[in-house]
Amino acid sequence: MIPWKTGGNLADEAASLTVKLNHSQVSEPLPIGKEHVTAAAPLSQLMVPVMSQVGARRSATQSRSQEKMERVLRATAALLDQSGAEAVTTTAVAARAEVSIGWLYNFFDDRQALLEEIMVTGLVDLDGRWEEVGFSLGGPDWRTRVAAGLDVVIDFFDASPGFRSLWFSADFSGRMLQANRLHDDALAAYLAASATAIRPDAPDVPLRVVTQVFVGMIDKGLDLAYRNEPTGDTSLLAEMSRASVDYLGRFLL
Repeated sequence: MIPWKTGGNLADEAASLTVKLNHSQVSEPLPIGKEHVTAAAPLSQLMVPVMSQVGARRSATQSRSQEKMERVLRATAALLDQSGAEAVTTTAVAARAEVSIGWLYNFFDDRQALLEEIMVTGLVDLDGRWEEVGFSLGGPDWRTRVAAGLDVVIDFFDASPGFRSLWFSADFSGRMLQANRLHDDALAAYLAASATAIRPDAPDVPLRVVTQVFVGMIDKGLDLAYRNEPTGDTSLLAEMSRASVDYLGRFLL
């Protein structure tokens, strides 16, 4: 359950993002800009402003509906992992989750919303795991904190149902791509704000840029490691971790 999901519209508060959409999927841009995803929130709530714009149109509040929602998400993830994104339809998910198609449409507009919910709930789960291990750039032990954060994202990619299958599908585009980019921006801002000591001989690069590059290194490292190896290429993952920590070491004490 995502308690902050509402039916609100932030179109009057932010300009729409402009992104290159997948040719096979044209979707409306999210009516929210990255200025609304700030570093002030704890890690586990970085995506709160975005959650109301993607996925389910509202949260399941009653216990019975929550249990049905969990079944729907498990069914969607299972179809993704077993048969790919093209197998995810509202009819197939409703049948597998043993809920009525009418109930499903009370929460999801279409199959795209189901896929979006897998993506955004996955990112919220990842952020919560990062918060638990203290992922940040603060203090003299920042290398340990970063290493713990890298271990978390690798474990998440290995084990999160449906997320990795969706990440590498043609359906990971449009609004999902925008939301993921906002998540990257929010994470970079959070990490930049958490840093406590900069090397006196550090290159003259804004810390926000440094953390954006760091987050990009993680994204690309995961892409390379899992693109052709379902269990992840351990050599690539190890090099991603080493290179990204060494890069931060050029700037942080």
